[in-house]
Amino acid sequence: MKSQQKANSVLGFALILSLLLFAPEPSLASCRNPGASTGDNSLGSQINGSVVTICASAMLVSPARTAEVRMKPIAKPSLAIQPIIKVKKSAPAVFRRPQTPIQIRTMFPVATVTKPKPSLKKPTVKKLSTFPGSTSKYAASADFSPVGPVASVFPSSQLTLGQTATFRSSASQHFQVGTLLSQPTEVRFTPVAIDWLFDPLEPDRAVSFSGESVSHAFTSEGLHEVQLRATYTVSYRVRGGLSWISEPDSISLSDTIEVFVSDGSEAPPAAEATKPPRQKVRLVAQNCLERPGSFGCD
Repeated sequence: MKSQQKANSVLGFALILSLLLFAPEPSLASCRNPGASTGDNSLGSQINGSVVTICASAMLVSPARTAEVRMKPIAKPSLAIQPIIKVKKSAPAVFRRPQTPIQIRTMFPVATVTKPKPSLKKPTVKKLSTFPGSTSKYAASADFSPVGPVASVFPSSQLTLGQTATFRSSASQHFQVGTLLSQPTEVRFTPVAIDWLFDPLEPDRAVSFSGESVSHAFTSEGLHEVQLRATYTVSYRVRGGLSWISEPDSISLSDTIEVFVSDGSEAPPAAEATKPPRQKVRLVAQNCLERPGSFGCD
């Protein structure tokens, strides 16, 4: 029975060991577009909507080393040195001839004191210790987003029929800075296309232009919608990298403004009427909710 149990335990241990050895390692790079790799370190990126994700994976290898370790002896409590007393018995008294003095030896024991020698301290022991090497894998990702473009119109958003207006975009090259695996990471957004679409909801009057600044004159009255769309290319680098890594996809962001066009006789829509009245601060005598007729509550 015992031999059967021992065989089962050995078989189970072997099964667990095989699963650990042949189990697939998890992937450290979660971005679909590979960037750059150096040895066991790699970078990647991917774009989801208006966000670019930068991924990094690194492997830190610590080699085995041998070091000399000095070990101090274990301190033992010191004991007071006690004298060792040895008792030496003397021989019995002996009588000599009369011509010589009589020497009498006492029968009592004679005690002699012997001091022990102090023990010497053990010297410091030197020992060579071997520290095994280790391998650690790290992975991280960071998200970056470009600044959205802002559309503007000159001289005003209230125009007359046939008046030429200039539309401008604020899209420009800019940078976003973050941290990836404790390393400063820089992402560069560069606008490569700026498109304008006038009256997109009315196919009969819809027109489009391209450029950072465009001019247009409306030939019909009413409220017109103008859409701006800026397309950015993305590149990134981590501290230590001299060259920029390009992301194959791009990011598009948009902005919308409204322009009112009239023949000059019609007033523009009362947009101010829809805004809440401005609040004023006044000095009052009482609580105006409880006593509306108090000073300053009118």
